[in-house]
Amino acid sequence: MLFSKLTGRPVNSETTRIATSLSAREQILEAADRLFGDKGFDAASVREIAEECGVNKALVHYHFGSKDGLFESVLDKYYQRLDQVLLKAMQKPGSPRERIFNMLDTYVDFLAQYRNFSRIVQRESSGGKHLERIREHLVPMFSRGRKLLHDAFPETSSGALAAEHLLVSFYGMIVAYFTWAEMLKGLTGSDPLSKTNLAGRKKHLHKMLDTILKEMVRSGR
Repeated sequence: MLFSKLTGRPVNSETTRIATSLSAREQILEAADRLFGDKGFDAASVREIAEECGVNKALVHYHFGSKDGLFESVLDKYYQRLDQVLLKAMQKPGSPRERIFNMLDTYVDFLAQYRNFSRIVQRESSGGKHLERIREHLVPMFSRGRKLLHDAFPETSSGALAAEHLLVSFYGMIVAYFTWAEMLKGLTGSDPLSKTNLAGRKKHLHKMLDTILKEMVRSGR
């Protein structure tokens, strides 16, 4: 009845079947995201994921084929979202410096919103079986960031401030902050993921970038 009111079309069995199927698929993805984030790929079982969202194991295999297929679907969904928001940030009007600031802030906001993402990726990046899938997603993003730096700052084509080093360094400064969040809470005595501390982290990243840009000018690189 609700679907009929929303769409203005009568409900039939095929419409209901498709809507239910799509809903079940999303519920499975959300449950998998939670368990993969909490326990990792190896420790989370298809049975647990099915029980978490109230479906049977057969439905998980129907939608994703296997646990590997489900895990890769979780990764794909995250990286598709991340690619879209970073591209949008990069394309905003402004100077190269402002565009890079936009991308740094966007990445911080993304990891703050999707906190399981960094945990899932860091576990797999440390020798997991889905490392190649992650690399496939990262290569075009990395290439895009390197081109932006090369075009805006030719000095980053080589040397100690080469684009590759800068990208890896800022990636580490952002991702480590989230993967170490629980440890940092004990070290600093405050929640690193609070609104205030996240704003402070962004300011720090901006300051680091400005320091590097000033060094480029000073050294005449």
